[in-house]
Amino acid sequence: MLTYSVGQWKATRVYQTKTNIMKRMIIFSILMLVGLSFSCQKDEDSADPYEGGQLHKSPSGAFYIAQLQGTFKQMGRQYGLMLSDQILAFYQEAVVELAMNEEGMKYEDLLENGRYNYNDFPQIFRDYFDGMAETSGLTVDQTKIMSGVMYLIYMTGCSSLSTWGDYTTDGNTITGRNLDLFAGNLRRFSKYYHIVVWNPTGFPASVANIDFMGGVFYQTAINDKGVFLELQNGQATDTSNADYRENTNNILLESLFRNTNAEEVDRWFNTTLPYCGLIMNASFPDDAVIYEWATYRLATRRGQGILSASNDFIDPSWSDYPIIFYDSINEAPLGYTCKRRNNLLARGEEFKGQITPEKMMEIFDMTLPSAGATFPEEGDIRTIYSVVVKPDELKMWLNVREYSGWEEIDLRPYFTSR
Repeated sequence: MLTYSVGQWKATRVYQTKTNIMKRMIIFSILMLVGLSFSCQKDEDSADPYEGGQLHKSPSGAFYIAQLQGTFKQMGRQYGLMLSDQILAFYQEAVVELAMNEEGMKYEDLLENGRYNYNDFPQIFRDYFDGMAETSGLTVDQTKIMSGVMYLIYMTGCSSLSTWGDYTTDGNTITGRNLDLFAGNLRRFSKYYHIVVWNPTGFPASVANIDFMGGVFYQTAINDKGVFLELQNGQATDTSNADYRENTNNILLESLFRNTNAEEVDRWFNTTLPYCGLIMNASFPDDAVIYEWATYRLATRRGQGILSASNDFIDPSWSDYPIIFYDSINEAPLGYTCKRRNNLLARGEEFKGQITPEKMMEIFDMTLPSAGATFPEEGDIRTIYSVVVKPDELKMWLNVREYSGWEEIDLRPYFTSR
């Protein structure tokens, strides 16, 4: 048994007291550090409200740019988080006010169409919409309605001009395109156009798509390898349908995640058939091709530095097939398809060797019927937006008519896989 004198006991108590104080200070310090750690973690979480995605605006603030990364489910969640307010507002205006109140569509029919459209998407886009439904504020059914509502309204026209080689100042490709619609009432939704940039895990390419918010309706897109695809309606030439096939808009967009050069794109078009007649402009950094894509065959048009397309097949090989040909006599119901194409070709020849993105924008500001292909702001058909793209620089210039003016968008910072 240990015994202490009074002095020894006091010294021991002082020592123990100091030791206990030091222990408490150490424990307190550890707890403070742990608390700070959790606090810092919380701050980091709050600094990343979009789960790895980022929301940007174009230089003048006219367009949102949604930069997404990860799996398609993750990218859908990011998208829903960052654009929830805008998606909900667009649903109210497009679905409730236009489709239901003005057009008289029933909710049950819209839902049936939305479910059909959702099921027709490739799995990657179903995953994307599933993620969006978790975060956007729309229900699962409302998300499906949004995925397909524009298919009920759109009726596209469109025209394009591609130039390269001796026609452009640097020899690289510059392409312009118009999205023309028989639905002038879509002008009210111009503020909902935006650019979505997908950087998916496990795919060879990232893709930037111009579209309305809350849906996926491919018309104009480019990937980070400089493959630009834009779609023009060819149903007035090839009037047949193959409804049993996958929705061609959807598989075209999916193909951009996989096809990284002109050879792969050409192979894809030569082994794939659409569900309706289409005309595709495929532009690459130093070349361009027009695919006249019927439900039963493909005709490929190539050029020596210049190509234009509108809404009719013109390749000579079609003379042996049952298609409708158009000329100056019967082109009016098709939005003057020959005049649009011929005007663009004439302007391309006029400015041969001088074409820059600025010159291409000037060409696409010229209107019908005199010099250009852009529809004026009266009549049933409207040019909804115009795009100029330089694939080698991954730059585009977007002009949503009567809304934005030309807006330069350098896509390179948003392609995180580069």
